[in-house]
Amino acid sequence: MRTRIRNAKIWLGKDCWATDVLWDPAQILAVGSAAEIEAQCPKADQTIDAGGRLVLPGFCDTHLHLYNKGCQLQDIDLQNGTSIEELIERSRTYLQQHPQLSVIHGCGWNHDYFAEGRLLNRHDLDRISETLPVILTRACGHVACVNTCALKRLGLMTDVEQPLEGQIDVDSSGTPTGIFRENAMLLLNPLNPPATVEQIKERLELAMKAAARAGLTTVHSNDVTSENMDLMLSAYQQLRSEGRMPVRVVLQCTLTDRASLNRYLELRKQIPQDDVLIFGPLKLLTDGSLGARTAWMRKPYADDPSTCGIATMTPTQLDELVTLAHTHGLQCVCHAIGDAAIEMMLDEFEKVNQETPDNPLRHGIVHCQITDEALIRRFASTHTAALVQPIFLHYDQHIVAQRVGKDLAQSSYAFRSLAELGAKVSFGTDCPVEDLNPFANLYCAVTRKDLLHPEAAGYRPEEAFSLVEALACMTENAAWQSFEEDRRGRIAPGMQPDLTICDQDCFLLVPEQIKDVRSWMTISQGKVQWQTEVFSD
Repeated sequence: MRTRIRNAKIWLGKDCWATDVLWDPAQILAVGSAAEIEAQCPKADQTIDAGGRLVLPGFCDTHLHLYNKGCQLQDIDLQNGTSIEELIERSRTYLQQHPQLSVIHGCGWNHDYFAEGRLLNRHDLDRISETLPVILTRACGHVACVNTCALKRLGLMTDVEQPLEGQIDVDSSGTPTGIFRENAMLLLNPLNPPATVEQIKERLELAMKAAARAGLTTVHSNDVTSENMDLMLSAYQQLRSEGRMPVRVVLQCTLTDRASLNRYLELRKQIPQDDVLIFGPLKLLTDGSLGARTAWMRKPYADDPSTCGIATMTPTQLDELVTLAHTHGLQCVCHAIGDAAIEMMLDEFEKVNQETPDNPLRHGIVHCQITDEALIRRFASTHTAALVQPIFLHYDQHIVAQRVGKDLAQSSYAFRSLAELGAKVSFGTDCPVEDLNPFANLYCAVTRKDLLHPEAAGYRPEEAFSLVEALACMTENAAWQSFEEDRRGRIAPGMQPDLTICDQDCFLLVPEQIKDVRSWMTISQGKVQWQTEVFSD
């Protein structure tokens, strides 16, 4: 079936525009004026009148977590909570509405917003339930708090042995407070009943539908792990075969041992793939988050000199996995936020790319937050890709100087500098750490402001992208990151038919208004996956 959009403002890049575009399920057939389309091609089977609306290449998010987003949509929503009392009340209400639960889960809390000015502890969560385990995960995903019931079931009330690359907080008597950081959170897994493939599918589909509503047509999703590989891959493959993937997915796979990585390398060869479900890069985690003070820093935190954060991998562990992947031609993208973690990653990529210094596998660093000028220059000299999250500026700009000091804060979140020096920069949201709304991400990239106070000055405004530059990071550059720049990221004949139609024209708005734009229609895989109103043939 051939579909045509007419009466549109179609952005072709820079200052190039068209009014009409025609495609079939496989590719865009023609782009131009109404007269040019009619002269080149036969009548379309379906016509969409865009009513003069802006049409952009389909947005791509190069780092998020679909499965965690699906869980968030089913669990207690703790986002934007302003006090511990509010979180307790939300959790109690949720428990009353879901009496069948055997474990209580919630996510999205941020203690920097709490009126009490402190972290949660087990005594707070005991007020939610004393008979069921309660696990509430911080917004960053790098810290969780549990109640006393959970600690007792795990046998962790006394004689606590600290895990490698993680931490269980204890009080002055050595009793756990309920806070688990980084790899210590893995100790909580026995509390959770194992998810079935059907439950995983349900959560993934919920998240993909949310992504399509937001205007995303492709996502790079970090869901597969060494522990869940079989179940997660099976869930994705079933969703694909059932036609239940409204967005394209590039899998980023966190495989933390040699055996699971070898198995994934074999599966990539054996399992047929297409342009909707792509078995993508190895994704490793080298440190934590800035908000939780677990990002790995070269010097102690300015607001907590007792810690430099947590390195979640040793250089030896990192080298073993990256070298194995690189040897087999598998791309690597690695989470690194603190300057020590970023330096370790750049050292590693420089090592594996000694014979091919242009980085042909397009290895990259996810987040890239705390940098000095030397680290910024090394991104360019090592041709390391930067998969950054401008939306982090909404919250982080209010804490970065406190955490790392004013001097280092003035060279951090240097996303435009990375691009100007030649690093390939693409945008993600790390959802559900932040919302997957691409327009909120775009707003933060071009204003460097938080989402609630557009009237305030932005953080390091010299690092702001122009609208055109930011759009490229969410389209062309994002397609490049998965070796698909010849198929996606632009509206042109031969490209795949992925389009985002906006309800407002970003090019006619002041930058502070971009956050209010929404998707009027999302077209992925040549099909309308989301629309805000009915259109007629």
